[in-house]
This record gives sequence, C-alpha cells and structure tokens, in this order.
Amino acid sequence: MNRRYRYMIGMCFWMAGICPAQSPVSGQLEKANDFTYTMASGRQGTLYALQAEVILLYFYDPECEDCHALTERLNGSEAVNRLVGDKRMEVLAVYPEEATAEWLAWAEQMPPAWINGYDKGAKINTEGLYPMKTLPALYLLDAHKNIRLKEATAEETECELKRISNN
Repeated sequence: MNRRYRYMIGMCFWMAGICPAQSPVSGQLEKANDFTYTMASGRQGTLYALQAEVILLYFYDPECEDCHALTERLNGSEAVNRLVGDKRMEVLAVYPEEATAEWLAWAEQMPPAWINGYDKGAKINTEGLYPMKTLPALYLLDAHKNIRLKEATAEETECELKRISNN
C-alpha cells in the first residue's frame, strides 16, 4: 500500500472522529523483534530493555522531509507528551542504518525526552527485523513488546495514544 493511500485512510479515520477501540492487528499478537541501537554518545541499548507501559517505535531517515514533519507532529502531540511526561511511554526513534553526518546533525534536533539512536551494522534492514515499506514507520508496542500497531499512520497512532492516555 503506498504512503499516499495509507495517509488518506488515516485522514478519513481522523476526520470522521473514528478511533478503533482495538489495534488493527488481527488474531494473535505479533512479538516485536529485539535489536540494539546506538545513541550519539556511543551508549547502546536494546528495545527489550525498555520498561514502559507503551513504546512508540519510530523508524526515520534524517534526510526525509516526511520524517521531519512527523517528528514535529509527534513532538507537539498532547497524547505523546502526556504519556512520556507521566513515564507511561518511551519513544524510541531509530535511523535503521549506520550513523552519518546527517544523522548526527539531526540527532541534536530530536526531542530530548525521546531515545534517539541508529542501527550500528544496519541489522534491522539486512536481517529483515522490521520490513518497512516506507519511512517514516511507526510501531506501537505494549509493555510485553507485542505489536499493537504496525506501520501505522500518524492519525492511527495518535488516536490509539489518546485512548491509552485517557485510561
């Protein structure tokens, strides 16, 4: 499904005020793949080491204009800021490639409350851990690292986060 079509579907949900009570992932929940990320400081962490009720996994490219717009949108989202501020959610923003000069420059502009890293060794792509169709890509995980939303639109993600933040 191309990005424009996904965006249009998300806009329809948003404009109609429709927010699915459950994740669009059907059947048994899929477990997220663990991986190691490296931050600008050189410190490393893993997805599975994160401890939060909700994890917003955000794959981006520092040279992608859509990614810049989504970063701005998420950073201004009331639901995102409430959940992060209440320590109920971690945002893990990952460039799924090796660090570049562009990534280092963009890393300084990422919201400080988020964890921002890159994939040293580019294993996310080469091992097919998250076969993304496009960037940016959003995944919403629960505390057990089950995928609740997969490659979701910003609208779908915000809708679900609003629902979670009101509980």
